[in-house]
Amino acid sequence: MSPMLLLAIMVAETVLVGAVYLLYPWIVRKGLLFGVYVGEEVFDSAAARALTRLWYRGMAIVLAVGVAVGAALALAAATPVALVMPVTLQTLGFLGLYLWAYRRARRLAPAGPPPAAVAPLAATLPPSPLLPALTMAVGVACGAFAIAHAWAAYDALPASVPIHFDITGEPDAWRPKSIPTVMLLPAMALVLGIGLGGLAWLTANAKRGLRRFDQGASLAAQMRFRTAMTRFLSGTALLTSVMLTAMSVSIIRVGLGRAPALGRWEMALAGVLVLWAIGGTVYLSVRYGQGGSRLENANAATPLTNGIADNRNWVLGMFYVNRNDPSILVERRFGLGYTLNFGNWKAAALFAAFTAAIVVLLIVAATTS
Repeated sequence: MSPMLLLAIMVAETVLVGAVYLLYPWIVRKGLLFGVYVGEEVFDSAAARALTRLWYRGMAIVLAVGVAVGAALALAAATPVALVMPVTLQTLGFLGLYLWAYRRARRLAPAGPPPAAVAPLAATLPPSPLLPALTMAVGVACGAFAIAHAWAAYDALPASVPIHFDITGEPDAWRPKSIPTVMLLPAMALVLGIGLGGLAWLTANAKRGLRRFDQGASLAAQMRFRTAMTRFLSGTALLTSVMLTAMSVSIIRVGLGRAPALGRWEMALAGVLVLWAIGGTVYLSVRYGQGGSRLENANAATPLTNGIADNRNWVLGMFYVNRNDPSILVERRFGLGYTLNFGNWKAAALFAAFTAAIVVLLIVAATTS
């Protein structure tokens, strides 16, 4: 890959990731400040605004450092590490700055118990489970087909098989044939298809973060946001399953000598997935905000409730731990989407199983690359 092309890709990637991190406070729900419930009045205070301005300045510096480091690597060594290093530095900077802002926000949190929870509302229905169910079925079918196809072609493959391809789809790295080298991508298609499909289903049934005294505005916003997020995650899962399965089949064709490179439509699918993920995240952020916050009529008279306002159940503002809450997914306090209730053994088991599967795949990928 040429240094200039690598530089262009790196800059675009770094700016996009940095912009998302930079604008996190802009999409947050009123009353939440860097993972802490400070109340709707304090949220609009001079101290809260000053802390947010410091976040913007700090993340701007982190973004600039990431671009500079990536540019130096791209121009000096023309190595693909340039694509990974800036985002890694940004993520580390994001976490460090978040923890600093979280501690400052804790000082602004009100004393005493959180606002009383809203009574359960049984009249509302979650989004239709049809799309998440279809997504999981497609993920299982695609993953199973990819594994069966690779297994059927295993004996016919030559002693060395392609394991890596450049940006044009041409193979640029080969390894001796083995079960891990041939079956890694099909297994990944199965794991990610099931994992992302399951996440879409859980999101459709996630716990709602409601406000008191708002005549149901927060409930309506939450329902619209959950529906949009469910559709986005389902689309991401479907594209991922189809793309990885198509690439798995195409790689087998290259290994058998039936094609010189990955097909154009497989490469196009990868591009569509990237555009869908980036475009969807931006759209959800701008259109809905965190938990549908941009559709709410939030003010000091409509406090957040239902667990999201209880600082006692949150560790570092990131991890929700409440053994008395049967919910598996709850709304994030900082960022877009939902997070697990680590106090629920079912949520902890799902997280452990998916993490273990990903770690195994990463270890296999590292040992065969």
